[in-house]
Amino acid sequence: MGYDGSMHAPARATPTRLRWRSVLLVVAFAAGGLLACPLELERGVSCGDGWWDDDYEECDPKDPARSFVDACRARGFARDAECDPKTCELLDSDEQCNQCGDGVAAGAEECDGLDLRGQACTGGTGVLRCSDSCKLDYEDCPAVCNDGVVTAPEECDPSLQCGSDSDCGDDRVCYELTGECITIGEDFAPMLSCSGYTTTAIGINKPYASGTISRCTSECFFGRNNCGFCGDGQLDGNFDDFVYPGSGPVEFPAEVCDHDLAVPKRLELFCEPLCVDDPINSDVVVNCDFECSADCSGFVPLVVPDPSPESIGCCLAKGSPCPNFGTEGVPEFPCCSWLDNPEWLAEEKCVAAESRQIPITLVCP
Repeated sequence: MGYDGSMHAPARATPTRLRWRSVLLVVAFAAGGLLACPLELERGVSCGDGWWDDDYEECDPKDPARSFVDACRARGFARDAECDPKTCELLDSDEQCNQCGDGVAAGAEECDGLDLRGQACTGGTGVLRCSDSCKLDYEDCPAVCNDGVVTAPEECDPSLQCGSDSDCGDDRVCYELTGECITIGEDFAPMLSCSGYTTTAIGINKPYASGTISRCTSECFFGRNNCGFCGDGQLDGNFDDFVYPGSGPVEFPAEVCDHDLAVPKRLELFCEPLCVDDPINSDVVVNCDFECSADCSGFVPLVVPDPSPESIGCCLAKGSPCPNFGTEGVPEFPCCSWLDNPEWLAEEKCVAAESRQIPITLVCP
């Protein structure tokens, strides 16, 4: 890049350069008296010698006058220009002169101070501002779906959807999992887990616990048709949820299990054929170890090398007749509560049935 007076500060004063050349000539003549010929000096790029030779260098980093420092300001920027210490090239491009906070939007900056690069809120209403990090701040702009900007309460914008990087323009790539254009290292890619989003379920006030969002809807919200509460450790009944804003409610079925909780009757139906072969007393409820399915809709089939009652944790549920008391049709399994309380197991603790009918029946606590 050339360095001329129309853009940059004036060159060093000629008298200074002449003084250097006078000294060199004196040395040359003195040497000539000894060598019988004058010393011929070579010129060229010689960074850091303190002499800016404008025939070969754009600047010199050790120029005492630092005549290059105003090169950025001459173009409207607020910072000093620099001189490359190895090449003596003037570093005064937009990117090199630019500095967030100097009031001039340049380079990769979306804005700087009051310089918004001609941008405004969609529709001309609201106030578009510039953040301290030189990013456009749409907080005070009205949310307009499909304007290419995600403004609260919007979660996404369909106009940012993409099929490949070519759909996203410069400096952006297509995030394939959600089909949205993002800037690497700057945009926060949408969370795929529903747990990052609020529920619109009727009468339920808690966050989602599982499922994945779908792509952006025409209402600028991510679809919640796969979201649910499986995994929060609570047994949720059936519920209605508005999976898309403006759509009708969608009914989601009740959970069969969640972590270590299960609907008693469903667990009984799962465990009984695994634990007993013979008919049992109608008052007996048999439970066992189980693993809940990923969507909490049922139980994962048990796979054990030795499918014995002991290996799958067969036990008698609370309120079932206690074993070892002669009641007909009661399998000799421990009470389920004993397995969680070793001291109860040691004494084979039983309690009187709540009915208190005579004769008193002893049941599992």
